[in-house]
Amino acid sequence: MNLYHDTMESCAPPEGMRERLKENVLSARPGGARIYRPRKKRTAALLLAAVLLLGTSATTIWDPLFVRRFGPQAALSALGGAVFQEVNLTSVCDDVSLTVTQALCSDKNIHFILEYKLPEGAPQGHYNFPLLYYYGTGSYTWEELRDACREDWDKQDWSNWQSFSSDYMQSEANPLWPSRLSKDGSSGSFSGEPEDGVLTFCFSVDFQADVDLTAQPLTILATPPCFEGEDGTRIAVTDHPAIITFQPVYNGPQALSAVLDEGDVKITATLSPFSLALETEGMGYPGYEDMVKDARLVTRDGGEKKVSLMGYTNGGSGLVDAGSGEAKEVSTTVHFLLLTDISEFTALRLGDYTIPLE
Repeated sequence: MNLYHDTMESCAPPEGMRERLKENVLSARPGGARIYRPRKKRTAALLLAAVLLLGTSATTIWDPLFVRRFGPQAALSALGGAVFQEVNLTSVCDDVSLTVTQALCSDKNIHFILEYKLPEGAPQGHYNFPLLYYYGTGSYTWEELRDACREDWDKQDWSNWQSFSSDYMQSEANPLWPSRLSKDGSSGSFSGEPEDGVLTFCFSVDFQADVDLTAQPLTILATPPCFEGEDGTRIAVTDHPAIITFQPVYNGPQALSAVLDEGDVKITATLSPFSLALETEGMGYPGYEDMVKDARLVTRDGGEKKVSLMGYTNGGSGLVDAGSGEAKEVSTTVHFLLLTDISEFTALRLGDYTIPLE
């Protein structure tokens, strides 16, 4: 019995609803531009999405940023409800604050909308991304972390990420370091311009196979965003990082894994509703693109679905053999264009190998 498939089929929207929802939601955004604004600037779009989704008996109301990324059909689906989390949590960190409004989460991936409220009187020009660090703990409140770290924070140049990243963030001086979560990759988008003193970001993170996001609270540490001074130097907007902690919630199927180890050939894969992480050794692929082109997911009826048609990568990595100059290991993560019901798939095929997904 395929519960998610059956439920999604029975919840299919009326004919033409997808097109109407997509047209109306996207019309609320500037044409083609990925501009992210604070929630109060998106009120009209949110109300529009709410009316349309409620009209189809949907139980969750996605932010239009998520609708734009995954499509209106995802917001209407049962799986869309399983990954969706209305967070609306704010952490005040002295002169700045962080707010996570909504999240789309599996046990291995998270997409979330983060608002960074700038200090009073901060410049309203262009800002660079803050760096985000992820920890599987809820042990520290902002006040506790500040009091424990104030002396070390005062020593950091928060405008130079190369300095504070190696000297402090990735050292034992950072009390959160032992709880760090290993990730495969991350990305983010925002306009760079504050609206009423608030920067709004849309971040996505893929965590490694040993991480279960739902097993413990998630603490996100954000370094100060930087702006450019009149003399061209980078200036941090404040003299300390900020943190926010919440519990990711996911009510869908757990990620599936495929593992093969035969002689010189090793294959590992992790499949979630948002992505497929792939790593191979000894398969002879010149690069990660060739591996993705060859990868196929086997459906329950025995058919195949080409992974290359399901999404995109943000790059990959490889280990070159010093003797032959050929790639020995290659890895990447394919980010699906649509939410994917992973219960539809039973195996992964690469070359002549078929590896069960479990």
